[in-house]
Amino acid sequence: MPFIPYLSFQGQCAEAFAFYGKVFGAEPVTSPFSEAPADSGAPDLPPEQRDWLMHAQIDTPDGVLMGADMPPQFGGQAQAGVSISVTREDEAAARALFDALAEGGRVTMPLGPTFFARGFGMCTDRFGTSWMISHGMADC
Repeated sequence: MPFIPYLSFQGQCAEAFAFYGKVFGAEPVTSPFSEAPADSGAPDLPPEQRDWLMHAQIDTPDGVLMGADMPPQFGGQAQAGVSISVTREDEAAARALFDALAEGGRVTMPLGPTFFARGFGMCTDRFGTSWMISHGMADC
């Protein structure tokens, strides 16, 4: 079974997964804290956090991406220090994915040729998720 990235948010998980679903062509499946049964062990949250997501998921040909809103009062933190790497077959597909993820975010390394790939770039999307997009790695 492959590794499955699980992203942490602070109230932006629903918006982020709607965006990721659009970018990757997948329908997000979500579960808000407010729908958890009383005896489930889910944390008792203040009203402004009850619609936060305790789980979100998209299933794509690239793999599964999961995430949740992590309440800070229970030690939850937004993601940091991890990047999700996605490879595309050709330059146009890599460019389209890179541009979609970078929109409203920050480009760390523009998508371009490197010594290890015909194209590689890094960006952080507007939700704080770091991405590494590449193409042509096996051909170098």
